Amino acid sequence: MNTKFTDQFDKALHEVEERGIFRVPRRIESSEFANAAVLEGKVSIMDHEVTLWLVLDESFPLMLPRFFLRPWDTLGVIPHVDRRGMVCFADPEGLVMDRYRPVQVVQEALERVVQVLTDGVMGQNRADFADEFEAYWRQRPGIIACDSVLDPADKVTRVIIATDAAKKRIMVAGSENDILAFYNGIEVGGKNTLQKALYIPLEAGIPLILPRHDGPFWSAKEARHTLLAAVSRANKEQLKKMLKRHAHRREYIIVKLPRPSGGATLFGIQYDVVGRHHPLHKDGIATGLMPLHLQRLDRGYLVQRGGGVANLSTKRVLLVGCGAVGGCLAFELARAGILYLTLVDSDKLIPENSFRHVLGRRYWYRRKVEALKEEIESELPYVQVTAISNTIEKVLTEGLIKLSDYDLLVLATGNPTVELEINAQVHTLRGGPPAVFTWLEPLGIGGHALLTHNAPDGGCFECLYTSSEGNEELQGNRAAFAAPGQSFGRALSGCGSLYTPYGAMDAARTASLAVRLVVNTLRGKEPGNPLLSWKGNATDFIAEGFRLSSRFRGTEDDLQHHRYKYSSVQCRICNAQEEKIS
Repeated sequence: MNTKFTDQFDKALHEVEERGIFRVPRRIESSEFANAAVLEGKVSIMDHEVTLWLVLDESFPLMLPRFFLRPWDTLGVIPHVDRRGMVCFADPEGLVMDRYRPVQVVQEALERVVQVLTDGVMGQNRADFADEFEAYWRQRPGIIACDSVLDPADKVTRVIIATDAAKKRIMVAGSENDILAFYNGIEVGGKNTLQKALYIPLEAGIPLILPRHDGPFWSAKEARHTLLAAVSRANKEQLKKMLKRHAHRREYIIVKLPRPSGGATLFGIQYDVVGRHHPLHKDGIATGLMPLHLQRLDRGYLVQRGGGVANLSTKRVLLVGCGAVGGCLAFELARAGILYLTLVDSDKLIPENSFRHVLGRRYWYRRKVEALKEEIESELPYVQVTAISNTIEKVLTEGLIKLSDYDLLVLATGNPTVELEINAQVHTLRGGPPAVFTWLEPLGIGGHALLTHNAPDGGCFECLYTSSEGNEELQGNRAAFAAPGQSFGRALSGCGSLYTPYGAMDAARTASLAVRLVVNTLRGKEPGNPLLSWKGNATDFIAEGFRLSSRFRGTEDDLQHHRYKYSSVQCRICNAQEEKIS
């Protein structure tokens, strides 16, 4: 440890000693904490005098001090104390510590440690064992690591154990289809040996006493009594029927343990040298039991853990247009939990778009839809992408897809003429899917997302182009932040390189706006047909000599308040009640 840290720790430890935070304090040298300062002392926990180690790492006071109970089981086996004796007393995520008052940080931390240990001795945090079960289970010596794509249910059933000996991989699944779905419907190399296993869900609220990590593991009888005590009556009856068949020499069980704070932990046991009956049978025996640690990879767990919405996993979404906005949309729709995507776009990715498209140099001159399918499916399990490299006009004319087959449509083509036609087709479908139209304006002034066919109140994409004069001639987009009658196309090397100036940040922001609208719609949380917009900084736009529309002058609150007030009674498509956009 360098001199700077040594001086800092000496000062902190001296103040700790002076304040009497520990009784009988003494500094010790420990090879276990070679780059830290360690102070040993005594504290009282419910009439028990115990020894604690205070460990200050080099990063202190930018990180919490650590406390270790010595020996770890001096108060018995209690929650929040691991096999090294470290006491878990606070979640450091988002925690702000006063680095100017390091001794106070130590003192407050010790108070929390004492409370955790006191609660443990009194049994007040006993339920926390279930919340921390996985951490304790992982400490078992010789534990076997497995991946689990099993969707944990509440009924006893049979599942499969797929073992690939060559890759040293064990996977738990409800069926082979679950494994196939995990790999996006693609067959992967390797040869799996399949064996049936019993899946047993436990009831919530029943304490499960684990064997000590430094002692022998359960016997077959101990495991049977411990687990069956927490199984519901209905599941016991079903299990009794399943246990009638002859056992294999090796058997597996997979167990679901509900967590008091929500969710569930999965763990398992491998039984070897099994007798005639299954080890869970009252006459079952097995001489070798090994714990299984299951890494949860099931779709519900992964989607929810990543911030997505698990109940969107069966929804089917059609995305038309895979440019800068559409490319972001494809990824974000999948990350939101929508696992069945159809992409339609006829373009290839050209180098000029590299810095504003989610795909990069590796996919130059590739069809965008095919490249997005490859990239999404290689990065995200369970997502199945159908790539159609053609224009939406041809796709519909040739009957390659039906709009009515989808739960929601997203249009991000940047071509309002085509999108107006799709808008019209959507409104001919009785009970057909809602549609989100999304587009981006130049030079960072804003972006938009419009939902239609979601509610009977009216409002559609053509409303924005319908003249308020009552004639049939289409006008400019009334939602635009740019004043009408301007051209924004640029060409760095001639007409063939014409493009609209906007960047990746603006494309991503617009995609985010649209995805939130999609998710809220599919979850039934959007009651109407809103027009949503975000406003950017218009400095560059004005500097280029362009003019803003009156709508840009509205505040964000104005845009939100009037999000349903864009529909037009003159609209030939939805015949909505006319209301002006403010």
